[in-house]
Amino acid sequence: MRTLTRTTTEERRRLPLSTADVVIRAIEGDTSAERFKGYAAKFNSRTAIGNPLRWGFYEEIAPGAFTKTLQEGDARMLIDHDSYYVVSRVSAGTLSLAEDAVGLPVDSALDTGLSYVNDLKANVRNKNVTGMSFGFYVLKDQWSTETIDTSEGPAEVEVRRILEVRLIEVSAVTFPAYEDTEAELASVASALVQRGDPAAIEQRAKYRPELRDLLQLVGDRGPAAGAAPAGQEAAGDTRRDAVLEERGALAAHSTDTSDSAWDGPANSKDLPGEEAALRMAHAWVDPVGAADAKSSYRFIHHFVDMDGNVGAASTVACTTGIGVLNGARGGTTIPEEDRQAVYKHLARHLKDAGIKAPELNALHSEPGESTRETSTPEPAAAPSATEPAETTRSDLDARALRMKGLAARYGLPKARS
Repeated sequence: MRTLTRTTTEERRRLPLSTADVVIRAIEGDTSAERFKGYAAKFNSRTAIGNPLRWGFYEEIAPGAFTKTLQEGDARMLIDHDSYYVVSRVSAGTLSLAEDAVGLPVDSALDTGLSYVNDLKANVRNKNVTGMSFGFYVLKDQWSTETIDTSEGPAEVEVRRILEVRLIEVSAVTFPAYEDTEAELASVASALVQRGDPAAIEQRAKYRPELRDLLQLVGDRGPAAGAAPAGQEAAGDTRRDAVLEERGALAAHSTDTSDSAWDGPANSKDLPGEEAALRMAHAWVDPVGAADAKSSYRFIHHFVDMDGNVGAASTVACTTGIGVLNGARGGTTIPEEDRQAVYKHLARHLKDAGIKAPELNALHSEPGESTRETSTPEPAAAPSATEPAETTRSDLDARALRMKGLAARYGLPKARS
């Protein structure tokens, strides 16, 4: 088995009503108050993502996958993944999340002062709510191959075991997780990008040719050097080590994008000093700088909310960054090969947003300057007449643009729930 680590697009998984055990219960001793209870996820429960015999895989969540994120995060409970309909929040003391032997139980207060909470209560009782779902980033997963019996004889399938996630939210949902195979395809595509294995993409592209376009995201990086072949246990977290050791220009990838007003210093301030988050938000890291120091990173271009969550790529920041590569605001002195790779990284986000990236000019920077600058050395651009002065870093951007990168770039519809 290969243990891989890479943070990409947010994913979602759902439990149907019968499995999620969703109920509205009165609080003992207070018949006027009620709480929402259920499971957002259950461990070791195998789910088919797409068609496992052809272009999909089986997936299961390992016990302990939520341990770290529950200690460090501040998840919310929403309705249908919509950040407008916030029911409760961990830091507010209204949402309780804690792993048990079964999975991820949810225990939420219900404030009837919110009209949609009354609607939720009625919908649960009337079984209009069909289950629970959770939004997450995969931090660590493990792929293996198994042989299963089918009506046509033995067949090999791949199994993705999720070992660690970064939990964003849990939701009560009203629609099935996947309404058709095209929506399932978007989820498969997201997992394949996270996996970063060209061979796995090629294998599935035999049945779904549109998946071959994902090769442009992973390039020819493939599994990390030192990773064990399929069917063998990796010695430690080799993929995580390989990804975190990558220095200089960070690989181009596809994410959500936003054209909201951009304020680099404000987003950098909210960015936690954690290597994974720093890599997600920037396009270049100093080869000799400290991996967990913001001063080692440059070309920040992702929105960061006030809880430190890295979100959509800013088209404004990407365009500005290319301008710096072309000599604007004093230019840059990163190596030429890194300059071209950073351009590719920023241009990828613009392409996902349907924007033609400015061309990369010949290098005209002055020699002798240090490349070890802060992540936001350039002053913020003056706002245009049509652009608001304040930075927009709302959850609405992230919600509205989730999966937009894959959907817009590859014609893959957005998965619901």
